[in-house]
Amino acid sequence: MGRDEQGTVWRALTRLRVSVSRRATVGLTVCGTVGCLLLTSCGGLGPVRLTNVPVPASADHATCAALIGALPSSLGHDLDRRRLEPPRDSAAAYGRGPIVLTCGVAGVPASYRRDSMLSEVDGLGWFVEKLGETLRYSTPTRSPHVVLTLPVSASTEVQPFDILVSVGPAVREHSASTAP
Repeated sequence: MGRDEQGTVWRALTRLRVSVSRRATVGLTVCGTVGCLLLTSCGGLGPVRLTNVPVPASADHATCAALIGALPSSLGHDLDRRRLEPPRDSAAAYGRGPIVLTCGVAGVPASYRRDSMLSEVDGLGWFVEKLGETLRYSTPTRSPHVVLTLPVSASTEVQPFDILVSVGPAVREHSASTAP
C-alpha cells in the first residue's frame, strides 16, 4: 500500500462517531487535517456508541483485544471508563468528552515522517497532531498502531501527559516497537 493510500485509510479509520445513551448524543469526527467536536445535548454518562472504529488485521485482533482489556478503569477524576454499545474489542472510551483509544489502525498519519518528532512518555513514542478541537496521539513506531483521541476541552481538566502515563503500561505490554 502506497503512502497516499495509507493516509486515506488513516483518515477514514480515524473518523469516529460517538453516541451516548438515549439522553445525550456526542459526535466526534477526526478528519485528516481538520478535527471537529460536535456536541448535541449533554446528559448522563450512559453507554457510548462508536462507529468507524478500526478493525484490526486478523493477526492483530487478539493483541488489540488484550490491550483494550488491560486498560485502566479510570484515567483520572471524572474520566471513568465508559461502556461501549455495542461492545468493541479494539476501542475504549473515557469520561464525558469522551476520550477514545483505538487499536489496530492501518498505516500511519499522513503528516507523519520517519524524522518526525515523537513525544516520549515512559518509553513510548507518541506522535501528536492538533486537529481543530481535537488532539490525536498515535504510536506510528509500534504495532499494532494505537490512537488516543482527546477533545481539547478535556485537556484543560487533565493533562494529556497523565492520560498517556495511564494507558502506557497496556500499550507497552501489548504492542511491539517497529523502530530500527
